[in-house]
Amino acid sequence: MTTPPSMPRLTQRLRERNHQTLEAMQLAEADAKRRLSRVEKLGPAALCRLVDVAQGKSGQSHHCRRLLLAIYNGPEWPFELTRLRAIDRDLQDVALVVIEWATYTSRELHEYLPDGDRLMQRFRLIETRGED
Repeated sequence: MTTPPSMPRLTQRLRERNHQTLEAMQLAEADAKRRLSRVEKLGPAALCRLVDVAQGKSGQSHHCRRLLLAIYNGPEWPFELTRLRAIDRDLQDVALVVIEWATYTSRELHEYLPDGDRLMQRFRLIETRGED
């Protein structure tokens, strides 16, 4: 039994597609590693900046607390994205870094803060009581 002449072409096309798919997966993995490296460098300072502002008594503080609480416990503290428009541009930048970092890191962000769980509970009380 001989193979039809079109079979080698089909096999070659499948090999090419497999190779292209593998290359795309490798590029995506390399991109994810670059992004993770970037947010691991920028994340701690960005998180500290948000925490500093969140400890204040301004509208900006309120929005930063809500973002941090959403990252801490999203089901209990959903975050409306329009809040990002209510904060200054520099806070928007650090907020986006923190959101990206929370997406990639294997740890919870509050674990990077000294006594982070207690801090999040304090923010929760402030937001629940409306003490701003």
